[in-house]
Amino acid sequence: MKARTIYCSMALGALLAAPWARAAEVDAAAPPSSVPVEAFSNLEDMNRPVISPDGTALAILVRNKAGRRQLAVIDTADLSKVRIVASLAEFDVERARWVNDKRLVFSLFDESESAIYQAGIGLYAVDRDGENFRTLINFRGASSETGTIIKGRELKSWEYSLERTLADGSDDIVVLHWSYTAQYDVSGTVPQRLNTRTGTLSGMLKGRVPDAVWTWAIDSQGRARAGITQEAGESAVVAPEADGTWKERARFKAYGIEKSGYQLVDHVTSDGKVYALLATNDLAGGEGLFALDLASGKPEAKPVLSAKGFDVNPTFIEDERAHKLLGMHYKTDAAGTVWFDPALKALQEKVDARLPGLVNQIDPASCGCASRVLVTSWSDHQPPLYFLYDRTDDTLIPIGASRPRIAPRQMADTDFVRIKARDGNELPVYVTKPHGKGPFPTVVLVHGGPWVRGWEWRWDADSQFLASRGFLVVKPEFRGSAGYGHALYANGIRQWGLAMQDDIADATQWAARQGLADPARICIAGASYGGYATLMGLVRDPQLYRCGIAWAAVSDINLMYSTHWSDARDDYRIHGMPVMIGDPQKDAAQLEATSPLKQAAKITRPLLLAHGGIDRRVPVEHATKMRSALEANHAPVTWLEYKDEAHGWYKPENRADFYRRMEAFLAANIGPGATAKSAGVDGQATVSTASH
Repeated sequence: MKARTIYCSMALGALLAAPWARAAEVDAAAPPSSVPVEAFSNLEDMNRPVISPDGTALAILVRNKAGRRQLAVIDTADLSKVRIVASLAEFDVERARWVNDKRLVFSLFDESESAIYQAGIGLYAVDRDGENFRTLINFRGASSETGTIIKGRELKSWEYSLERTLADGSDDIVVLHWSYTAQYDVSGTVPQRLNTRTGTLSGMLKGRVPDAVWTWAIDSQGRARAGITQEAGESAVVAPEADGTWKERARFKAYGIEKSGYQLVDHVTSDGKVYALLATNDLAGGEGLFALDLASGKPEAKPVLSAKGFDVNPTFIEDERAHKLLGMHYKTDAAGTVWFDPALKALQEKVDARLPGLVNQIDPASCGCASRVLVTSWSDHQPPLYFLYDRTDDTLIPIGASRPRIAPRQMADTDFVRIKARDGNELPVYVTKPHGKGPFPTVVLVHGGPWVRGWEWRWDADSQFLASRGFLVVKPEFRGSAGYGHALYANGIRQWGLAMQDDIADATQWAARQGLADPARICIAGASYGGYATLMGLVRDPQLYRCGIAWAAVSDINLMYSTHWSDARDDYRIHGMPVMIGDPQKDAAQLEATSPLKQAAKITRPLLLAHGGIDRRVPVEHATKMRSALEANHAPVTWLEYKDEAHGWYKPENRADFYRRMEAFLAANIGPGATAKSAGVDGQATVSTASH
């Protein structure tokens, strides 16, 4: 394999020069239902821009005519100077990062393949002019005449991964070496320096390397300042002594509600500070950012950054040369930025005035010396747009659009609200409202995880596709969700199918009381945990939901324990799941009552049940057993299997196919022409199968 270096083609030049060029061809006055499925199911034309440390170049991923994602480098002083520095016929560039002002590393994968084949991503390096290409970590036969050879073998993608780039003027990066148990379970990681020109791998830790470290805090000079281990259900913070030995600073439970625990931030600021994320007591339990005293292992008393009712999840913005923290990107209901630098705060105000109604994220070069900054802008209607802003003459220069085929005026509004659950607790909910006047047929879309943040205020393909077809989309952040404070997260522990399910029902009923949702035409849908919640919704609340769509769904909690053809770590299975979900022995009655598989006889509403044939996160056994149980009870189930997919739909053609099948299923069950009998509520089976 050899990276190609070419000057910008006419097609790419047009894309870069006019980000709305193709969007302008879309009739924005046309009804949203006319937007083709592919506009939602296809991947972005352009994404992941990153400005060089000196601000003179921009690396960005762009799609070529063959559909492959390639790496382009643009001269920020003259946007007509564009080079494609990595373009491969059989692979896609996944992400690029600057090693220094002249050199980049980038990862490869194959967007046309199932997600299961993306595990283990290759890593490669190239100069900004396209020269001196080198394989660092090989990926699925993407070999070349150059490569990193360590003790007679190439670095493999399941053994090594990129941890971070540095700011020490070298060509080095930090990679993690993954170690495994005899049972092929990952047992820990060790950081090492890797030279991107010579392929030389060298150690960076003195003394005995601590065991079972999963998160490292490594500074921009390549010094490991701290790490967090996770083993046997416990986490420990470790840090080096002056002689290089590592000492434990704090220990806490890895799972559960222990408030003394915290999450180590993997970014060390250029002044050497290490940070942690933990719940605050004065701001509704939102998770704030705290400086960490490594001598004691304790966070400082006051947060550096916090937001009432939200976990801030910050990204640091630094002037590496001046060793100065300039600001932080963070999240509340939408993304935001806090600036500590007055000049950048004033610049934010200028950009926001120039681009009203959008979230405008500014990323300056890390040298603190460049006049042009990168601006990424988006909203609920608008997929990301990319600009450069020149501070010398206050000009905004378009670079491109991630999805130029989307006309924002055809898209739907998304609102964020907090409602009261039945027990009085606050429940965050996002609502995407289609054009027209309600009440609307409704899809209650449940996120996966469940211990993750599901949504934020930005353009979302699933929500906008459903809204374009006339459906209201209700997206609850039920208890157990991350991102909205410690209480919401902790209240979901051991509540699968119970209070977590009540929250989803409460959000559904709220939407109906507001006159938004037509109570006679509501469908529940979701993937992974969201698929589990869909099945349990049909078990527990058949009066609320006319139908359900569940894909990649957990159908039985006990199967999560007994099925070992899974990528779940043994530590989570043994120590985490009993605490977070339920113990299979002590909580046997609860797990049976909250098992869709065991309660399948109670499902009488129509169900679209879909799964990937090579899913390792939730093996297909969950779906096949559920299907058999439903068919045995003559339940109206439509079966769909994508034999070449893993946990979710990765191939664009499969996503498009699923959107079409979902649209047809919803139209039949809660669309304008749906009747009680056609919706399957008379109890007659409507079984069909489709395999890809």
